[in-house]
Amino acid sequence: MDLSVQQLRMLAEVSHQGTIAAAAASLGYTPSAVSQQLGAVEKTTGVAVLERVGRTVQLTDAGRELVHHAEIVLAQLEEAQAAIERVQTEVAGDLRVGILESIAGSLLPLALPRLRNAHPALTVRTLQSEALSSIESLRSGEVDAFFLIDYPSSPTDIGPSMTRINICQDWFRAVVPTEWDGPDVIELADLAEEHMIASPPEMSCGRCVTLAFVDAGVTPDIVHQIDEYPAVLNLVAAGAGVGLIPELGIRNVPDGVRVVELKEPFARSVDLIFRTSSAERPAIKAFVAAIEESADELGLDRP
Repeated sequence: MDLSVQQLRMLAEVSHQGTIAAAAASLGYTPSAVSQQLGAVEKTTGVAVLERVGRTVQLTDAGRELVHHAEIVLAQLEEAQAAIERVQTEVAGDLRVGILESIAGSLLPLALPRLRNAHPALTVRTLQSEALSSIESLRSGEVDAFFLIDYPSSPTDIGPSMTRINICQDWFRAVVPTEWDGPDVIELADLAEEHMIASPPEMSCGRCVTLAFVDAGVTPDIVHQIDEYPAVLNLVAAGAGVGLIPELGIRNVPDGVRVVELKEPFARSVDLIFRTSSAERPAIKAFVAAIEESADELGLDRP
């Protein structure tokens, strides 16, 4: 069979996404382009690989068998690319990484100069992203790695084809106006009567804060939903409320803000995820090393 890598990747992505439109969006193609390529797959193989079920498509038996082998081929191609890179004399090329705002403001400014000095031919390109879309972006090849914020109580299932490295535990602290008359170490219940500034509950930080309040039996009065830590800190300084921010988000505390410890602290896990088939890529290894060294420099709670 004379099938292209592009066709195999498209078929695998349709299998993961469930619709041609979603697969096209994930891969950066139009739905018609994906449909044409999958039609070419059926013409080449002589069998139907997809069938419509309502508004979605599902794989035929032949399609499932082809996807199984396609994923093996795609993984082996990436392993071959890693092998080629290993025999080069320098770490070079582009590395695309999905990041979060708190990573961009803390670890990245330390890691990028390290990489530039050690590997000047390597270019790191970043995209800001959230966990679920990043998993799909990694699977489709849009990014080579991404940072995942996770929680011990409900860890994200990344699947067997991906590798997870824990970078640090990111502990939360309360941020209050300097004139706040509470103690230096507080319980979450001490914030029950305060106006809260927090990330929306569908965002990673918001989920973590929401779960912490649930565990403490507290229903917070959230008056401002904002997912940018500098904005939260500025609002706290302005007396608009109090917040809970992880350590990576409170690197630059403005005047008017006081950082308060929690009697029963909670943390989120900061992980770096990449495809297992790319684990031996020198670029991946160099990026992991630079991030880990940067986390150590910041004095974060490292595994």
